[in-house]
Amino acid sequence: MKKLLFVLAAICLFASCGKMKDPIFKGIENVKVNEAGIGGSTVTLDIVYLNPNNFNGLLKEAEGDAWMDSTYLGHFFVDTIVLIPAGSEFLVPVKLAVDMKQILKHSLTAFLNEEVMLSITGKAKAGKSGIYKNFSLNYHGKQNLRELFK
Repeated sequence: MKKLLFVLAAICLFASCGKMKDPIFKGIENVKVNEAGIGGSTVTLDIVYLNPNNFNGLLKEAEGDAWMDSTYLGHFFVDTIVLIPAGSEFLVPVKLAVDMKQILKHSLTAFLNEEVMLSITGKAKAGKSGIYKNFSLNYHGKQNLRELFK
């Protein structure tokens, strides 16, 4: 009898775990320079994603690297657990350690252009009910600098 209950519970568990779809990148908001220095600075920003799944989840961790017009900006990480609501947009608070020496070398050309190419690569771990999946983070797209720093 116990084996039958275990098998039924396992079937219900696996049936409820449909294929998890990757979140969809929507944009960047709330860019703020927190600590500014010649050697490096810390920037916080929110990345907006859409959860295409019909269930809630949690983002446990994320980290990676960012580039602006092929100039390395620095390493980013997420240091909080983020609730991912079902079928909704959600914000991921990101901390970015910026290499100011590289930014200063290439800043004039980047800030003369209205739009820059931002690239993000990294990894994240998200899931639900104790079952987590590793996701690749890959974004390459044009961003308006004036809009980012409003």
